[in-house]
Amino acid sequence: MTTAAAALVAGLDPRVLAAAVRACPGVAGLSGGPFGGVGTYLPGERVTGVVVRETAVGPPDVAVHLVCRAGVPVAEVAGQVRSALATAAPGSRVDVRVEDVDTGEDRR
Repeated sequence: MTTAAAALVAGLDPRVLAAAVRACPGVAGLSGGPFGGVGTYLPGERVTGVVVRETAVGPPDVAVHLVCRAGVPVAEVAGQVRSALATAAPGSRVDVRVEDVDTGEDRR
């Protein structure tokens, strides 16, 4: 099995989905969730913040956990993500979860 074929989960490449999400203007980054466990494991790597689940019928479901940029309404960020994934994961239900907001401030 090739590396590209091994990276497919339910027919989708989570790395491609993650890149599409990170390219959205309202997204500051992907999140592993409150305990860091959200992601997809591939041979030799992990894609944080993107989970692809097979469904009994139809295209797989996609869950995206992200950090949005301050000042961008959450509904707008979710719309950006769903639009970006409409091409990368056609027909898939996309669940967008905002885990944090990047205010640009140092929290130390």
